[in-house]
Amino acid sequence: MLVGVGNWIYVVLVAMVIAAIVLVRALSVPRGLPYRRRETLLTKAETRFYFALQNCVGDELTIFAMVRIADVLSVDAAQNPGRGWFNRISNKHVDFVLCDPDSLMVVAAIELDDASHERQDRIERDEFVNAAFRSADLPLIRVPVQAKYETSDLRKRLNAVLPK
Repeated sequence: MLVGVGNWIYVVLVAMVIAAIVLVRALSVPRGLPYRRRETLLTKAETRFYFALQNCVGDELTIFAMVRIADVLSVDAAQNPGRGWFNRISNKHVDFVLCDPDSLMVVAAIELDDASHERQDRIERDEFVNAAFRSADLPLIRVPVQAKYETSDLRKRLNAVLPK
């Protein structure tokens, strides 16, 4: 059966619309994911503290940086029928975690407190994190950001909370 001229125009228009839709979708799909590598894991202040802490503990402890609290603390399933308590720690992290070098058992965590910790939202967050670590009987050491760290001062802070 022959298609009339009017029908050919309709078929061509439909084909053009379909081609336009396919083209728009092809152009709107991102080429790859939007991620890029961060320049450094730690800020300059955190890096400065990390090296001072490394000098202080030497081979005595292993230092991990930027650790999610949910990887350090667990939630008692009997007291957490939903995921509420887990959700409160799952997106928070501590700046440093100190571990026994042989077993990698966590012995303490460290928070490096800069001026942002004076904001009300951070004060509330810090109070919750402090309480969470206390409930787990795991020392959380808070150290104010400084331009320079003395090894002897860091050692005193660590000795005050670490098991002998």
